[in-house]
Amino acid sequence: MKRCRSLKRVCCVIINFAVSVVCMIMSMDIKAMASKGLLTDPYMALPTYDSVFVEWYTESEGKDNKVLIYENGTDKDPTREIGATTYKLSRLRGGKKESDCDDPKISASVYKHRAIVRDLPAYHGKESERIPYRVISDGAISDIYTLAAKPAKGADIRILLTSDLQIKDMCAAGFEAVEKKIGRVDAVFINGDLADVPDRAYDWFYSDNAFFRSLQGRASHVTNGKEYKGGKIIQYAPIYSSIGNHDVMGVYNDSDILPWQFNNAKPRQYAIKLLEAMDTDKMSDEQKAGFIEDNSYNTITYEELFDLPISPEGGEKYYAVTIGDIRLIVLDLSRIWRQPMLGIAGKYTEYPGATQDMYGFGDFIFEDIGPDSKQMRFLKRELASDEYKKAKYKIVMFHFQYHSLGGNQIPPFTDPVPGMVKDPVTRLDMVTYDYPIDNDYIDRYVAPLLEDSGVDLVYTAHSHIWNRFMTGTRMNVLESSNIGNTYNCFYKDAVRSDYPSALNADDPRHSIAGQWNEDNYVLSNDPYGLEPVYPNKAKLTDGTPYLASNSITAFSVLDTGKGTVDSYYYDTSNPDSEIVLFDSFNIDKRNDP
Repeated sequence: MKRCRSLKRVCCVIINFAVSVVCMIMSMDIKAMASKGLLTDPYMALPTYDSVFVEWYTESEGKDNKVLIYENGTDKDPTREIGATTYKLSRLRGGKKESDCDDPKISASVYKHRAIVRDLPAYHGKESERIPYRVISDGAISDIYTLAAKPAKGADIRILLTSDLQIKDMCAAGFEAVEKKIGRVDAVFINGDLADVPDRAYDWFYSDNAFFRSLQGRASHVTNGKEYKGGKIIQYAPIYSSIGNHDVMGVYNDSDILPWQFNNAKPRQYAIKLLEAMDTDKMSDEQKAGFIEDNSYNTITYEELFDLPISPEGGEKYYAVTIGDIRLIVLDLSRIWRQPMLGIAGKYTEYPGATQDMYGFGDFIFEDIGPDSKQMRFLKRELASDEYKKAKYKIVMFHFQYHSLGGNQIPPFTDPVPGMVKDPVTRLDMVTYDYPIDNDYIDRYVAPLLEDSGVDLVYTAHSHIWNRFMTGTRMNVLESSNIGNTYNCFYKDAVRSDYPSALNADDPRHSIAGQWNEDNYVLSNDPYGLEPVYPNKAKLTDGTPYLASNSITAFSVLDTGKGTVDSYYYDTSNPDSEIVLFDSFNIDKRNDP
């Protein structure tokens, strides 16, 4: 009997050892699979109160793409396996290396997988309400993360506010600081300029600080001598984004390098006139619409990458959504950005003697926000809706600036007014553009509606700075860029340079300075007369009311439990430095705590 028991013990030891070896091998296999085959980790999109989409990318279509759900714990077998639909992104181009990333003849092989996870428990911001998940594509398997339904009313949640990534130098450092200081967030509001060139695959997937790598903790970018991995953020939190000028591609072709195509946007009316001059009898409505997009501008890649709420008027370009106690309204306030020099296809002129096919048409606006526009009708409807009125926190997000010290604040956000003059340098006819500040669409049409409707926070972007203001109705206006890479602030004696140079007496084109009304170009301070609010938790390094730095990265977090927006900075020039809370304001009572 004793001999049998001893033999049994020996057998158990052998079996346990064998199981341990098998588990170790399986673990090694999983790690090996995870290191190849998946282009990104999974991320969340479009949550409802009982479901959420899980999405991820690979370089091949695959035949077995699915989400694994672990409702009984991660040490158990998955309780559900959910198949994904798959499609190839249609406009991504360029190679994987910096040396060939701009080549339009290289079609990027990127496939999006998308699966909906249903029957989720209500989410009130508690970790216990989150469900573990991972994804698998043809054997390649991700790590395990957690997902959740859309936050319910009353949920205490934290939302990261960021913008203007554009694979800039401090992307990875900034998001690594977010994960280190804040940990998991419940949503990410990205206020435009997600990539630098939107049809360039390199920006999204392959750069060492590409969009998905930086936001998923998979980057490997060196800033000021230290390597940063970014933060594991969007594996746990859905993205709500706005369109910035860097999310819009210009005229499409297969010959010009991708940055040139990006910069070569034309107004819709230009492409419509081209179409009207053609024989269109055999063209379908879809072909006509495609021709207009291809010959003006488009957001095809942006809309294929991101699944966002949809409005009847604007689709994914502008929309509204309720997230816990927040009603978020996202507008499409963006326009082409052109150089300020004269004598080129820039902000203020066309090339002297240019024909219309060479025109840039100045800093034209992509999506109309005039008083009779579809977007204005959408905004008015949303501000009058019950969901907006009943929300505890009312937030409007758009990419362009309103109340700012930033360099990109001028020219005003309005349609360029063309003129014609004899260029004193070339003696050729030259088109000029002026921008009447009295017809700034944001100041004249949008802002009064927001103030009258009790908006708590207007979140803006575009100049890669941090500054905030409070209006006369105590509406907060915040510009908070995650990555620094500043375009400078202009306060008191500092003077912007983004204005028509002919206004300078020593400029060779000064004789035509009368083409521009100098009053339209406010060279210092906020063009609309507000004083910036100084940070109230810690002084910035130079004692200013703004952060404009190429070594200090900043981010902000909206905390509905506290009712505050908290802003932090991290100094990459001193890698061992602390992440500093430097400003906090209360958005529900509209005064500082």
